[in-house]
Amino acid sequence: MSPDALPGLSIAFHALSDAQWNLYMTTRNPADLDATIDTTQTAIDLAVELGPSSAELLFDLGRRLRTRFVLNNSYDELDRAVAALRDAVTYTADGDPEQPLRLTFLGNRLHERYKRLGRLEDLDDAVTMFCLAVEGTQDGDPNKLVALSNYGASLHERFERIDDPEDITCSIGVLKMAVECSLDRDPDKPSRLNNLGNSYARCFERNGNLGDLEQAIWAHHSAVQLTPDGHSDKPSRLNNLGNSLLTRFEQTGRVEDLEQAVVAQRNAVELTPDGHPDKPSQLNNLGNSLLTRFEQTGRVEDLEQAIVVQRNAVKLTPAGHPDKPSQLSNLGNSLLRRSEQTGRLDDLEQAIVAQRNAIELTPDGHPDKPSRLNNLGTSLLTRFEQTGSVEDLERAIVAQLSAVELTPDGHPDKPSRLSNLGGSLTRRFERTGELQDLEQAIVALRRAVELTPEGHPDKPSQLNNLGTSLTRRFERTGELRDLEQAIVARRRAIELTPEGHPDKPSRLSNLGNSLSRLFEKLEERGSLEESIACYEKAIELTADDHPQKLSHLVHLGQKLRTRFEFLHNPADLATAISAIEHAIELQPHEHPDLYHAYDSLAACLSRRFDHFKDVSDIEKAVALASKVANLLPKDDPELAATLINLGLMQERQFNRSLSRSDFDAAIESFKRATLHTHGTPSVRFKAALNHVDMVSRHLTFSTVESLLTAHSQVIDILPEVMWLGHDIQRRFEESSRLGRLVSTAVSVAISADALRRAVEWLEAGRAIIWAQISSLRTPLDELQAAFPDLAESLRGIQTRLQRSVHGTFAHDVRTFGDIPGMTINPAADDHRQAAIDYDSGLKRIRASPGFEDFLLPKKYDALVLPSELQSGPIVFINVHPDRCDAIVLAGGGAPTVVPLPDLTSDRAHLMLVNWKKGLADHGIRETGIVQDEPPESDLGGMPSTEPTSHRSSAWADDDYDICAHVLECAWEWIVGPILRSLDLASLEHDDIMPHITWCATGPLTQVPLHAAGKYSDPTGPRAFNLVVSSYTPSLTALKRCAEGAGKHLNRPSLLLVTQPNTPGLSRLPGTEAEARVLRGALEDERIESSALDHASATVTAVRDGMKQHTWVHLACHGSQNRKDATQSAFHLYRGRLTLAALMGTVADKAELAFLSACQTASGDINTPEESAHLAAGMLAVGYKGVVATMWSIMDQDAPVVVKAYYKRLLAVRGSGKLGKGETGAAYALHEATKALREKVGEDKFTRWVPFVHFGV
Repeated sequence: MSPDALPGLSIAFHALSDAQWNLYMTTRNPADLDATIDTTQTAIDLAVELGPSSAELLFDLGRRLRTRFVLNNSYDELDRAVAALRDAVTYTADGDPEQPLRLTFLGNRLHERYKRLGRLEDLDDAVTMFCLAVEGTQDGDPNKLVALSNYGASLHERFERIDDPEDITCSIGVLKMAVECSLDRDPDKPSRLNNLGNSYARCFERNGNLGDLEQAIWAHHSAVQLTPDGHSDKPSRLNNLGNSLLTRFEQTGRVEDLEQAVVAQRNAVELTPDGHPDKPSQLNNLGNSLLTRFEQTGRVEDLEQAIVVQRNAVKLTPAGHPDKPSQLSNLGNSLLRRSEQTGRLDDLEQAIVAQRNAIELTPDGHPDKPSRLNNLGTSLLTRFEQTGSVEDLERAIVAQLSAVELTPDGHPDKPSRLSNLGGSLTRRFERTGELQDLEQAIVALRRAVELTPEGHPDKPSQLNNLGTSLTRRFERTGELRDLEQAIVARRRAIELTPEGHPDKPSRLSNLGNSLSRLFEKLEERGSLEESIACYEKAIELTADDHPQKLSHLVHLGQKLRTRFEFLHNPADLATAISAIEHAIELQPHEHPDLYHAYDSLAACLSRRFDHFKDVSDIEKAVALASKVANLLPKDDPELAATLINLGLMQERQFNRSLSRSDFDAAIESFKRATLHTHGTPSVRFKAALNHVDMVSRHLTFSTVESLLTAHSQVIDILPEVMWLGHDIQRRFEESSRLGRLVSTAVSVAISADALRRAVEWLEAGRAIIWAQISSLRTPLDELQAAFPDLAESLRGIQTRLQRSVHGTFAHDVRTFGDIPGMTINPAADDHRQAAIDYDSGLKRIRASPGFEDFLLPKKYDALVLPSELQSGPIVFINVHPDRCDAIVLAGGGAPTVVPLPDLTSDRAHLMLVNWKKGLADHGIRETGIVQDEPPESDLGGMPSTEPTSHRSSAWADDDYDICAHVLECAWEWIVGPILRSLDLASLEHDDIMPHITWCATGPLTQVPLHAAGKYSDPTGPRAFNLVVSSYTPSLTALKRCAEGAGKHLNRPSLLLVTQPNTPGLSRLPGTEAEARVLRGALEDERIESSALDHASATVTAVRDGMKQHTWVHLACHGSQNRKDATQSAFHLYRGRLTLAALMGTVADKAELAFLSACQTASGDINTPEESAHLAAGMLAVGYKGVVATMWSIMDQDAPVVVKAYYKRLLAVRGSGKLGKGETGAAYALHEATKALREKVGEDKFTRWVPFVHFGV
């Protein structure tokens, strides 16, 4: 055949194929369809070349292949159809009026293949084809609306697949244009409105903009209104409307939206015939709305119907259907809720199976994956609550954490997922005691509350969860502000929870829990009464078959018992026992909540035994408490409290029986509670105190070793009680309660001749805050060499803590969440987190070989100074009602004890009282304490009122009989016996006077032992004639000073700070004379110096100067703040250098400091063991020796002391006779005070006695 004949033949075959197609459309005979496809293919094959003239043939082939695909469902046919249509589009000339139609048809086939095979590239190509079709269709062309609809729908579908926000935004724009161009009578307008509503709804789900949801509801509602009854799409549009209304209810809480959603979705289901492919999804959606209505109203029939329709949805959905995961997940949610209502474990098991299947069927990257993970996490958490399986709790957190991480910021479900994660982290804290979990929980829950708008139905739940976590943190750390914030959150949660809501009872019960904790803390009866009222209301609102009824009854019983203990009304105790017994009857099977019921019943029976003395009560109580102690997991934090209760009951049994077995059982319970490291420190500390109390009161049943063991456990827990994560004020408050415990332990150790242990305990209980600060500056060289990663991590944490360890955080409180009364304290939160990280870091380090004792309290051998660094005896003085003693460390030998039989605890306190009275009688107000001085920034301005604590121009000149008497008592009762034991009580000594370092406790920390003597006898002994005295806050501080002193062998440099005329305070003209004297002495010895005076002496300049010079001399006003010792300060030019600021200062070059200011060594009477004064602060900064004053000094005395001090100091240092670990400062001050004493007279005690030396 001639090639010229081929085109004509191709045209003929094309015409034949058309005839065959028309025949097929009449007969619907597959053979006719096969014939037309074969003929069309032949026509294409006969074409000389493919080009624009072939486009129609290719398009016809594609359409006919697609028809055969519909008949036989062969993907090969669909692939051939797509290939033919692609060629048709390719060969269609630009501007051809058929181009948009062919693009649309190709787009539809690509979309069809995407729906079948899920290949994203097909969807991408379909979007492109639909876009080109829109661009190629003229405005006004009827096909324009079709093109816009296809394009918008495909963009929506791609958004569902890849979650690109640009797709959904573009989809809305395109579909909105299609709707606006459609007439109401256009039969396709409802479809376009429906699609537009779907895109708006998904846009809302993506970004949380309520305006998008409003537009979705408008579009869906309009689509339903324009769709005639009987139309096949009416059900699907009703379903979509219901979904949007349900979503708005979830955002706003408008009940009418929820009711309308149920009506719309029920109509959708009823209008959809059985077997319709949309029936399962509509059943699923109706189930969701019914479940939500149940959660709102508590109507059980809604929950039952939800489960029925959702089971049906799952059953009707074939395997592999893309809706199957959603339906499984939703069914799981409803089964979970029924399990929570009824306690049925089979429902819970089925819920977890369904939700796991849903996740397995959901591909990674799917936008619903986070929701399904979140749901599974909730179910696993519930099973943990039912069974106590920690594995379920861990898996719940993993699932919920993944859900949060996969949910983009701005997503409307982000808050609820954060809240669920926070709840699970709180439960893990309750189970393990890991404070890190609780901190993360509070962060997540606060974020959830912040992200949830007011009026959102989830807001009450999130506030309730936040209240739970804050209450738990109060229970763990004792921070009252956490409890107060918990109560605010829980009150608000109840206010926002409508009457009849199924969660109302549990929220009332939770508020009752927080109020009861407030009563326990403050003993305000109103809190207890309101707590009981909350529990009673919760019980009234809870059905007997509800799983939470048990816990409500138990809580009520606990608080009624508390009220009995408070008011002693037997009716309260009887009602409490009845309530708890009823709770136990409601739970026939073993359940974790039964542990609390048994424990609470035991406590009530124990109290009833106290009241009525019925032995059977205490026997039952012990049996129940023992059962709980055996049932609780060994690592459960609550075990410690359970063991304390058991121990107290066993102690009651012992008090009745006086049997060894009962005594041993009680002691064992207290010991186990104390050593239960998962328990809260405050609970373990209480157990340790109970242990000490019991062995101390029953010595015939105790041994010396058992007494020592009991006290050692108290000492071991002290660092946890004074936890670094508390602010500085809280740690000082805790310290004020611990001194008596330490002195008791030391007295027991001395009685047992366990002197090394006594020294260890004295050290462990002294200057704990300074020890904490010092630990943050510990060199990490050895750790760096062995485990560099651990060292770098710890160094970073230490740096964070050094910035905050001295903070009070009182001024960093901020409002939170637009909720009246709700606040946060970011600075306190950051500090606490750093402390948690520090504890975790230390735990990791101590788990590493060779570092098991890293930064743990030191044993005796590590505490004492090497003999070559010890310049003389170190004397601890322990004051206790049972006995008072001195422990002497001399020359590197074993410690020795010096009994002080004439000193008693009462006498020591009386000495301090009389000493202060003597000072006050002669113009020195109780160590010149600043009263009501407002706390200020270290760089802030001076207060407007003049402090009463500054260097003064003159003092009264009377004799000081009271002071002399106190100093004579100090000699007779304390100093004299100690010096006699050391053979230092005579005037015979070598050329160099012996040196002694005092480390007193309790009231003696503010009695000037260095000035003790018999002043009524002109020839009587005086301490200053026998020894050179120094003081130290602790043995650790002294050792650090001695070890550091040897490094300062080069010539010193001095920073001189003077403030003769501080703004707002009295003038100190003597400081100028002091400065002249000092400059002269320095010039004579050619000592380098820098001076800061008047306006140049700012806080910042002084702190910077301290870091650059080895010596510092501060001549200015000083003050000790009674209300807040950390605000004791040097008063500089328009600012105060406070003790808190010194805690955060490090001066590596520091050696000697002279604090020529008032009250720099007076300390806080409430926390004497902490040495909360500026002299100790300078030691912590890094100075090895510090001269300070115990009270206000006379302005004209300072130059006398300064001149003599520096003259002797420079002479000693220039002589080359300075020993290793010495500075010469103590001897220099000794000479200086001698010069002042000789000038003013020995009896002018307030003039020469206040000058003291700390360190070496």
